[in-house]
Amino acid sequence: MRYPALLLVAVLIGACSPATERPYHLPYADGVEVQITADHTDHQNPPEQMFDLRATQPDQVLVAAAPGWVRFIKDGGNSQASTNNYVWIEHPLDYCQPSGSGPPGGLAGNCRNCPDGPGRCNEWTLYAHMRQGSVQNAPPNGAGLDVDDWVSEGQAIGVEGDVGCQQFSPPCTRHVHFTVFVFEVDSGLAVPSTNGDYEDYANTNGRPERVPLFCTDAGLRLPRTGDEHVAAPCPPL
Repeated sequence: MRYPALLLVAVLIGACSPATERPYHLPYADGVEVQITADHTDHQNPPEQMFDLRATQPDQVLVAAAPGWVRFIKDGGNSQASTNNYVWIEHPLDYCQPSGSGPPGGLAGNCRNCPDGPGRCNEWTLYAHMRQGSVQNAPPNGAGLDVDDWVSEGQAIGVEGDVGCQQFSPPCTRHVHFTVFVFEVDSGLAVPSTNGDYEDYANTNGRPERVPLFCTDAGLRLPRTGDEHVAAPCPPL
């Protein structure tokens, strides 16, 4: 681990809840105040190591928590009771990539080999309950993103909402449901099918998601339910 604080988090959260390999930007624009309404210890339905995050002011833009590829988008849900809207982003960190598929500019220095094969050790982030059309619609009504686009840390990916949250997070209010995981290593699941079905994923038990430190204006923090933090850029890797 590059950050001593991440090693400390790995000890604090225990072996059953592995820490992420990097810190992550709170999924809101820099300067936005964020409430932690559920953390990795008390999130319910499904009861996994996930976070529910909510901006103190409504209508806030959501951003990529780290550089990566947008792999799956669902953007058409329009109500609390409809199927969910979500974005999945794959983050390469410093693992070797299949030929021709690396991030812009390549990976600095020597890349690490993933024992399960190129691309299979990467951490992914999930952002759910996003406002209808806010991901794929062209600016200024949306982020103008498509599948396989590369996004930078802090780049807009949509708007916080409450779409589909009636199924998973009662009482249902606007927020972003956020989690970090590695498919093959942590969950035993394959990378999701081409529709990236969040509902199937959320209803699968036994997935020890990874617990991140978040970058805040006060430094790296492990947010807990009831905390409020201000989003800020992460230190360079």
